[in-house]
Amino acid sequence: PASPDFFRVLGVKPLLGRDFESSDQHPGAARVVILSAAVWRDHFGSRRDVIGEVVRLNQFGHRVIGVMAPEVNFPRGAGLWVPLATSADRGMTWLQAVARARHGITQERLAGAVERLFSEQYSMYPQEYSRTQGGVVTPIKEFLLGSSEAQLLVSLAASLLLLVSACVSAGNLFLSRAIVRRRELATRVSLGASSGQIITQLGVESLTCAALALMTGTALAYAAIHLLVRWAPADIPRIEDATMDPAALGFALVAAFAAAAACLVGPASLLYSGSLDSLLREGGARSTGARTVRRLQGAFLTVQSALTVAILAAGLLLFVSYRAVIRTDLGFAHRDTLTMNLAFYGPQVDPPKRRTYYKNLLDRLRASPEVTSAAAVLLRPMEGPIGWDTEYSFEFEAGMRDPHQLTKANFEVVTPGYFETMGTPLLEGRDFTERDTEREPLVVIISRSLAARIRAAGHEPLGQRLHTFGALRKVVGVAANARYRRIVQPLDDVYVPYRQVDTPTNYLVVRGRVAPGELLLLVRRTLREIAPGYAIAGEATLGEMVERHTSRDRFNLLLMMFFAAGAVVLAAAGIHSLVAESVAAREKELAIKSALGARRGLLAAEAVRPALLFVSLGVIVGLAVALAIGHAAADLLYEVAPQDPFILGAVSFLVLAMAAVSSWTPAWLAAGREPRPALQLD
Repeated sequence: PASPDFFRVLGVKPLLGRDFESSDQHPGAARVVILSAAVWRDHFGSRRDVIGEVVRLNQFGHRVIGVMAPEVNFPRGAGLWVPLATSADRGMTWLQAVARARHGITQERLAGAVERLFSEQYSMYPQEYSRTQGGVVTPIKEFLLGSSEAQLLVSLAASLLLLVSACVSAGNLFLSRAIVRRRELATRVSLGASSGQIITQLGVESLTCAALALMTGTALAYAAIHLLVRWAPADIPRIEDATMDPAALGFALVAAFAAAAACLVGPASLLYSGSLDSLLREGGARSTGARTVRRLQGAFLTVQSALTVAILAAGLLLFVSYRAVIRTDLGFAHRDTLTMNLAFYGPQVDPPKRRTYYKNLLDRLRASPEVTSAAAVLLRPMEGPIGWDTEYSFEFEAGMRDPHQLTKANFEVVTPGYFETMGTPLLEGRDFTERDTEREPLVVIISRSLAARIRAAGHEPLGQRLHTFGALRKVVGVAANARYRRIVQPLDDVYVPYRQVDTPTNYLVVRGRVAPGELLLLVRRTLREIAPGYAIAGEATLGEMVERHTSRDRFNLLLMMFFAAGAVVLAAAGIHSLVAESVAAREKELAIKSALGARRGLLAAEAVRPALLFVSLGVIVGLAVALAIGHAAADLLYEVAPQDPFILGAVSFLVLAMAAVSSWTPAWLAAGREPRPALQLD
């Protein structure tokens, strides 16, 4: 349901037809509906003559008056919008309000205005509102994106670091190639070619390589985007719209030119360092390059090592964080428990009749041989970040706390057998029973974390009276802590029996001896017999709900692992090429030392030492960059600190080990060659 101004506040217009009008929500008005673009495409074949057709919803016909544009997906997953019917009833605090703030109004100021509004409503209509009710002001960007924005920014930063690392690696390889061709370049200079002409030639070569890389990379990007969209979690906003748009192609073109420019830095330094003349006079085809070139190669290697450390550290932090998330005790031992939303359609049902529906349904399901346990709950775990909050205070705290600053807990309405069905241990006390009705003393079960607060105050939890949800309730049980909304931000939990409140239990939870699919068929069949006015939606096991909840973290981790692997490969190639070129340039020197009796291991270590020094310097710089990235992405980490010494130490060791292996192989091979052929060279 949506109010007439809903789409106008969002600033969107229908693709076809018209928007809601104020007359659409008046009592007795004709029933109308607006379709989402997805429903229009999937169920009506994108027919433009759909306007005016009648769609049957909740046993009533609704005339289609409009089709929304494809980019409108609010609330996320909405397929149909109907007018929010006006009512004289107050207290409909389950609705989500959308508003536009005037220019200059801060979120804090708006939140204060909302709190004052709730206070005024409570003072004017205390029988309809609760003092514990309030509003939470959330920017729509944060509401839609959640943690996706931070995760995507981290992935973007990692991809940019990998891009810089690739440019540095290409520049280093072009410099090594220029050193191999140094005698050719020196001969051209001696024959009258200017440095500018040679740079132009090398520029054409680098631009040719960049153009080939651009075409290959663009083709790979098209394929990768389709794979990412297929593998990405469905709850990442607008992931299905990801494509290679002109902006992305323009960035790729700029990146290709930047890579081509990076490839010219080394050869240009070689030309303008004055070393070519000396190389030509020496005439040695294998003479050591200029000192300036060596320093530039070292700088390339230092930067690349630093970038590799930064990307690896970020990836390892996310891996450790994700491992901690999936290993967290969620408070639900039975991942195979089937959950589903029970939506009632038709005339409004009063709470007593609704409770009778549930009791009959649960009794029938429990009597079935395929079912081991069944129950119902207000909101199932991992349904989303928004739930029911309730403020609470203990009777022994009377007069000790400000009633306007009470602690909030997650509020759940459950039926008997809920904890058994979910696999949530009941640590103390008893479970609810069907005898816990509105005529009996009000009772409550609390989570272990809430019980710990009571014990910290010097009291035992069982038997204490807890003021919550507008009444004093006796604590009859303590359940294990459970994660209902977020794994990383647990709340205290308060459970009340479904027969002592009018708040409905919206979700059915069933555990059985057969597969979830067979259980679902059984529930549907039983529901048709017991309560034909109910429909099932959103069926999923607890394991599937947890998988959905952690899918963004898993997707982001896979991206980071890909970036980290690419960084390691590029760094290994750069180090190998540097050492290979260095030992090739020093082949005669190494041959002389070998002929004089120098041991092979010492010669290889001497060749490797400069590369490892530059890599060590890069590791130090990279650790500083990794700390900065870790602190910037601290909100994405769980039970791991950005400065974790184990992770930083492991990354440093891995990069140094990779450098040692990459550099030792060409050095060892060069040091073991027969010295006579090298000594006979010109």
